[in-house]
Amino acid sequence: MVATRALLLVLLASLLCGCALRPLHGGHAGEEVNAALAAIAIDAPRNRLGQLLERALAEQLAPLGPPRAPRYRLILRLEREKTPLAVQLDDVTTRFDLVIAARFDLVRAADGAVLMRGAARRVASFNVVRAPFATLVAEQDAERRAAEELAREIRTRLAAQLIGGEG
Repeated sequence: MVATRALLLVLLASLLCGCALRPLHGGHAGEEVNAALAAIAIDAPRNRLGQLLERALAEQLAPLGPPRAPRYRLILRLEREKTPLAVQLDDVTTRFDLVIAARFDLVRAADGAVLMRGAARRVASFNVVRAPFATLVAEQDAERRAAEELAREIRTRLAAQLIGGEG
């Protein structure tokens, strides 16, 4: 029984050695990816949602501030949709789903070549209450949460693209 477990452990370890996975943020490659992410200028729509996503992405990509000489541009296009989720018998909506969809292009600044195209989508829900201001604040909070989740997903996808050596 012990010998079987030991053999199984050795076999599993040998399978892991042949694995092509590598850490995204580890070692020298991680430093290169983080530097490449910090060299991305963000081009977002000039509305509230665009500002929320731009700020969240800026914190994710370049925590030390915007790049002085960006090597890449991230062009964002956003769509926002509010869908009733919970409707009472008297046709009063008590909960909404807020769907935020982002399409993005990563463009090399030097020659304008599109290195990556992608899309991401997030859903955040909020309750409707009797006080209109409280409902507005809940909707804005849902928008902020969705923008932060989108920023994390976009950052991860950009890092995976840049670690592959594209750029």
